[in-house]
Amino acid sequence: MTSPVDTVEAFLARLGEPGGFVTAVREWFTPATVYENIGMSKTTGVEEAAAFAEQFVTGSGAVAIRVENRAVAMVGNTVLTERIDHVVDAAGNTTMSIPLMGIFVVDHGKIVEWRDYFDTAPLRG
Repeated sequence: MTSPVDTVEAFLARLGEPGGFVTAVREWFTPATVYENIGMSKTTGVEEAAAFAEQFVTGSGAVAIRVENRAVAMVGNTVLTERIDHVVDAAGNTTMSIPLMGIFVVDHGKIVEWRDYFDTAPLRG
């Protein structure tokens, strides 16, 4: 059986593949998954999250998000991550690096909650 940490690590690894943000959302989210970038956006379900992912990719020019996990901890089915998410463009250049803390709640191999906490000021322009 896959642990919640295994699920989250597989999800984050998929973000690093071309088109991975949308693909990962479609694979690991449920119709009730709540995904929130605290202070910036909140979605419920696969379709809203996929639409947000598409908008982020289009707006940022991101082809992939390479995740650098600094620390991972698990309590029950909740996984905490300290990460740096590196936004990568089509040329393979890192266009933005976002230090953050994330919380994932996993149920039966699916992500049912995902909250990221980070400084949103650089993203607001």
